Amino acid sequence: MGITFWIAALPLISFLISGLGVFFKVGSLKRKGHYFGLVTVGISLLLSTYLLFEVMGGRVISENWFTWLVSGGLSASFGGYVDSLTAVMLFVVNFVSFFVHLYSIGYMEEDPGYDRFFAYLGLFTFSMLVLVLSPNFLQLFFGWEAVGLSSYLLIGFWFKRKRAADAAIKAFLMNRVGDFLFILGLVSIFWVFGSLEFDQVFSQVSKVSAGVLSLIALLLLGGAVGKSAQFPLHTWLPDAMEGPTPISALIHAATMVAAGVFMVARCWPIYDGSSVLGVVGIIGVITAFGAATVGLTQFDIKRVLAYSTLSQLGYMFAALGVGAYVFAMFHLFTHAFFKALLFLGSGSVIHAMDGEQDIRKMGGLFKYMKVTGTTFIIGSLALVGIPPFAGFFSKDKIILSTYANGYLLWWLFLTLGALLTALYMGRLIFLVFFGEERFGQRERKHLHESPAVMTVPLIVLSVPSIFAGFLEGWFTEFLGRSVPNHLREVSHSTELSLVFITVSLALLGLIVAALFYYWRKLSPEVITENPLVKPLYTVVYNKYYFDEIYYYLFVRGVGFRVGRISAFVDKYVIDGIVNCVALFSKYFGEVLRLSQTGVVNAYALYFALGLVLVITIIWLV
Repeated sequence: MGITFWIAALPLISFLISGLGVFFKVGSLKRKGHYFGLVTVGISLLLSTYLLFEVMGGRVISENWFTWLVSGGLSASFGGYVDSLTAVMLFVVNFVSFFVHLYSIGYMEEDPGYDRFFAYLGLFTFSMLVLVLSPNFLQLFFGWEAVGLSSYLLIGFWFKRKRAADAAIKAFLMNRVGDFLFILGLVSIFWVFGSLEFDQVFSQVSKVSAGVLSLIALLLLGGAVGKSAQFPLHTWLPDAMEGPTPISALIHAATMVAAGVFMVARCWPIYDGSSVLGVVGIIGVITAFGAATVGLTQFDIKRVLAYSTLSQLGYMFAALGVGAYVFAMFHLFTHAFFKALLFLGSGSVIHAMDGEQDIRKMGGLFKYMKVTGTTFIIGSLALVGIPPFAGFFSKDKIILSTYANGYLLWWLFLTLGALLTALYMGRLIFLVFFGEERFGQRERKHLHESPAVMTVPLIVLSVPSIFAGFLEGWFTEFLGRSVPNHLREVSHSTELSLVFITVSLALLGLIVAALFYYWRKLSPEVITENPLVKPLYTVVYNKYYFDEIYYYLFVRGVGFRVGRISAFVDKYVIDGIVNCVALFSKYFGEVLRLSQTGVVNAYALYFALGLVLVITIIWLV
């Protein structure tokens, strides 16, 4: 087995050891799950870094691990394919996962499911690594479903809480909708191309009509929309906050929601040959702007960050929609660091506040938590896109690409999205870390800076959140070996003007947020109670009523009707058939029983009559 096998297998080994220890209640393994996780993911990170440098040197690594089955024209094998796209993803997944493991030692310290948590972390990391290492669609689908299973286990980790259990089921079911379309896409690929291997499929794309490619691209997009929580399958991701905060960091930064963006980038030959890219971009723009508006109205610290993830993923899909595949992946790359930092920072706040997540009950925390506060501000500035932080470079390139390629309406909404991002992140910073203290005595007694095992990952993640953007030139050239960037040229003055507009709006958003929530010169309550604004605010606060619409359409609507039909079929069709068979057997048996008299003379008569009947039939024939 080659190096790619061990990169994926090591986290799986952690899962097996920790999981078996929990299942068989091995006392010697109790509360030691973090050791296996840190060692295995740490080695996997080192191997991924080695491969990154190897690929930077010009290598493309392809390894076959084993053949699962060969049937007709289908050859199902598992292996590792590492080009520049995969090399970047391997590093990001393992880097974030390692520090999430380290952070979780402190965050989950008192949780009774400590070892089970680290087992699930190993499974989650393994699943994403298998996905990004895929040389074919079959292995991609295996990793695709495995990250779905892992997310279900981790979102519902505290399964005794109804909200957590419901959130896990919701995520699982909504992803099934997308995955059903994804499966149809894979079947269509095999039907059209006769193979599921990436190289064989992509080499034949030019021989297939745009209509067929568009159908395949739409079906694959359905899977990406579900996995990356894009409109209209986006509602599961905010509810996924019911899981432990380190899992939120892993899901939002480097694993599950990144899978959809990675898949579209990997399948760029299909999307370039189709007419579906516009649909990808429209979905992204709607999600980016819509989620940003909702983020302004939420009060749960993790939900605000969840909607920011939805919005930033929308930017990535918008970049994919204009063919700027490299810039989409560049934003995924930088976003992984500062979003992991923000979620782990929110976890540090929640940990210090004894579980409190409502930002209206916080305030003035910076003087108690300087490390958490400083790193959280760094992550926020990176997310907002303030230079020279990482998010500025990647988000700016996406906005520029929409303008350069002639999508002016998309550019307008994404630019306004930058303003909204600054507003809700400024609101978050000022309400949590500055201003008056709004927490009670219980929280005050518990308030403290998090231990080093939690703050060290924050400090480490803040470094790429500041400096990763400066890798833009290298990243564009390096990733350009695997995926293209369809970008029209614009003049330098135009580019500077667009950057000036975006940065100015971001700074304006921070200033307005300070006026509302720090200097208190403006009152959000007065504005939201205005008769003209209140109806709009109510709609946005209720997340555009998507959950309610889906409930009445599919739970109370289709689901209720399907339930009634199923009950009718079960009672009157299935049970009816079974009962009829039973009644027929019963009455037929009753008739036959009459012939069983036990009298020899009666049996002789039956025999004689039967014989006469047979002779008569033969004679007539």
